[in-house]
Amino acid sequence: MANKPLEIPIPIPSLCKVKVHHSICLELQGFIDRILQIILAIESFRPNCELAIQALCSLHFTLDKAKSVIKDCSESSKLYLAITSHKIFSRCEKIRNAFKLYLDQIQHVVPIPLAAKISAILHDLRDLKFSLESAEGDARKVVLSLFEKDLSDSASIENAELVAIQTATSRLGIVSQFALLVEKATLKRQLDKANYTNQKEKGLLEYLLYLLIKHGKIICQFQNGSHSLQHEYHHQSIKQDLLVDEAMSENQVNGSIDPKAGDLGLLS
Repeated sequence: MANKPLEIPIPIPSLCKVKVHHSICLELQGFIDRILQIILAIESFRPNCELAIQALCSLHFTLDKAKSVIKDCSESSKLYLAITSHKIFSRCEKIRNAFKLYLDQIQHVVPIPLAAKISAILHDLRDLKFSLESAEGDARKVVLSLFEKDLSDSASIENAELVAIQTATSRLGIVSQFALLVEKATLKRQLDKANYTNQKEKGLLEYLLYLLIKHGKIICQFQNGSHSLQHEYHHQSIKQDLLVDEAMSENQVNGSIDPKAGDLGLLS
């Protein structure tokens, strides 16, 4: 009698922590769950076809890629995720195509009941279309507009920056001082981890952090005048964790960062 394969739980990022691209992550999570449900049955069947075995290994690898997208959408800056949404779309399309390819290769060598389940997943994968939520699209559009404007005087530049960052943060739910601190801390962490061979990514992260530091005091509008930052912290330790080192040079805050659309080509 064959031994039942050991069921090892695969950690999946929680959807409740997703900051941006909720609908995309929800779709990915659904397919991750469905594929995980059948993958043990596929392994129990032990297909002796070399192509199917390779496809099964690749399927595990693709599942990890899908979980990585959800992880990034949970841990990255909201502004960064919205502006670089085209990169998320590209990753998701590659994941969708990989799922289709490997499941199709496996489908032909498993028992009919299991093949029917795979067929249902393949059908839904073919119909799947990823889309950007309206708030995320608005935030992306307004920030990208900064790179398209040809403004010469500093007053016009500052006004355009303020309008853009106010609109973007509002649409993404960055509407309190606490949320602003979280966003700045997240950008700072991403900068610390950034691959400095990718100067475009580094430049975008620096520019977003610069905008939040420069205009942060007037971004958030509190409806309750007595609302204070202390009320949003459950522990002083949280405050210490979220405080971002804002000791950027005065020159940088006052406009030394002057990105051009060509310089930040990752936005296109």
